[in-house]
Amino acid sequence: MSKKRIYSAVDVERVDVAAVVGELADGCVVAVDVAKTKFVAAVATRAGEVVRIVRFDHPRQTRTFLALLDALRAAGVTPVIVMEPTGTYGDVVAWQCRERGFEVRMVAPKHTHDASEFFDGVPSMHDAKATVVLARLATVARTWAWQPRSEEQRDLRAAVARRRLYAEQLEGNYGQLEALLARHWPELGEHVDVREQRSWMALLAQLPGPAAITAAPAEAAKILRRAGRGALVQERIQGVVDSAAQTLGLPMTAAEQHRLGELVADMRRLLTELDRVDEQLRARVQQDATMNRLARVIGAVTTAVLVSYLGELGAYACAGALEKACGLNLKERSSGEHVGKLHISKRGPGVVRQYLYLAALRLLQRDPVAAAWYQARGSYQAGVKSKAVIAVTRKLARALWHVARGAEFDSRRLFDTRRLDLESGVRESVTTSCGTEKRARRRPHTTAADRRGQELRECAGS
Repeated sequence: MSKKRIYSAVDVERVDVAAVVGELADGCVVAVDVAKTKFVAAVATRAGEVVRIVRFDHPRQTRTFLALLDALRAAGVTPVIVMEPTGTYGDVVAWQCRERGFEVRMVAPKHTHDASEFFDGVPSMHDAKATVVLARLATVARTWAWQPRSEEQRDLRAAVARRRLYAEQLEGNYGQLEALLARHWPELGEHVDVREQRSWMALLAQLPGPAAITAAPAEAAKILRRAGRGALVQERIQGVVDSAAQTLGLPMTAAEQHRLGELVADMRRLLTELDRVDEQLRARVQQDATMNRLARVIGAVTTAVLVSYLGELGAYACAGALEKACGLNLKERSSGEHVGKLHISKRGPGVVRQYLYLAALRLLQRDPVAAAWYQARGSYQAGVKSKAVIAVTRKLARALWHVARGAEFDSRRLFDTRRLDLESGVRESVTTSCGTEKRARRRPHTTAADRRGQELRECAGS
């Protein structure tokens, strides 16, 4: 029989249930290849031998597929459903199967990928073949029961998704703002940091552009003084006003001024929404003792992100399992110029690594033991600082497993201090992957809202 014939599929509405049952024994496996709409499922014996491959359009034919499962159970061959954890597309089918009392098992996508050539000698993969591989793996590979997320975790995930939505929009607005200022008012950055402070927003929202500020210098100074809540010194306020009058930038048209005002107003709205979401996340974290312990190490927002994507951190079998779930475990490259070199696998959610990376940067700013270990790394000495930060991030991920299980965070237990110089107290700025430096001490005139805004923008832009 040709390979094409082996992988041929029949429409779910044309399946002869009696003929399928006749080829099965006391039970069966139904392996489902998840897609957006074009689903394929293989009905196989308990030993993984496929007897029929069916296809159905989701959601139009999903009820027919579920009826097929019910018919198999009624005939005495209760199926076990096998799938891959492929995001949200498969959740509806998994949920409906579970609600009907069917056991739903998951197979790691990497196992399916690695087995693609093993079963038929061809390295390529397609939908029908994927179901055959899944059916075989269900009998030999490690699987785990599918469990829907708890309502608490789903609510947390929704809040994190809102935060990311606002942060991504805000980052796009910062890019537009920087382009406008570079053309029309390049001197503003010498007096205020538009990403760390918010007082300038009130000024540009009411007086959008250097010409408007120059026409009303006293009002501009009053706006800055009120927005800064007394934290902005008079010299800085006067410097902003004077730079508007002496700018080298191109004069703005009326339409460009209107655009600048609307852009700043939208940025203020997004920052307000971000602050509101952050307060909600902090309140949720404080209500849970485990998350509260984690928040003391990595912050409430990062804790919420990790728990919403990974679930209960202490529930993993070991610290290495949590590290692997984050995609921070090392794997060896086997081709090209990187052959033999180790890199992180990046198999977990990218947002988890993003926030953990930022948490590692904050740890390096405040913890002398972590900073000393980081600076002693060979990659740091060689100028590859991001690689050294990743090493700290991996250490931090492992430590969080112990913290989630009740241990107190102690950097001296996390890093080997025997060869570290902890007496010098040298604290260097940590350079992030995008080339900006995070200072260990904040400017004295920034407010609490400014500091929260800076953390949000760091998370959105890294």
